[in-house]
Amino acid sequence: MSYSIYLQRFSHGDAAPMDDDLGHALLAPYVVSAKPEHGFIRIRANDGGEATLYTSEGSIMVNRFAWGGILDIVAELARQLRAVILLPEGIAILSTAEDRSHLPAELQADAVVIDLSGTAIQRVIKNV
Repeated sequence: MSYSIYLQRFSHGDAAPMDDDLGHALLAPYVVSAKPEHGFIRIRANDGGEATLYTSEGSIMVNRFAWGGILDIVAELARQLRAVILLPEGIAILSTAEDRSHLPAELQADAVVIDLSGTAIQRVIKNV
């Protein structure tokens, strides 16, 4: 699908750095091609689904992804990196209600708290 979601950390309303080394380690088993100098990574999930990822300055854009295993990888990345998932519609997907206070004010009201899983993320995207 040609739809982009973003992973970003926030602290006290501002963007906060993510652990890039941890992110690369978590993605390593799924990488099928990469151009690190351009922040480009192509991953494939165990179910054969693929996605294009772009990394830059502490954020990750996930583009052209398949439902299923790719969203499970996104959920694990968000959990491990303590990041929120941002949808283009301005919706933030959080794993805990406490994370809401770290979001910028304009994202707090519409934020959705879910038990992070690929299925739950897919459900939120479909209902936006």
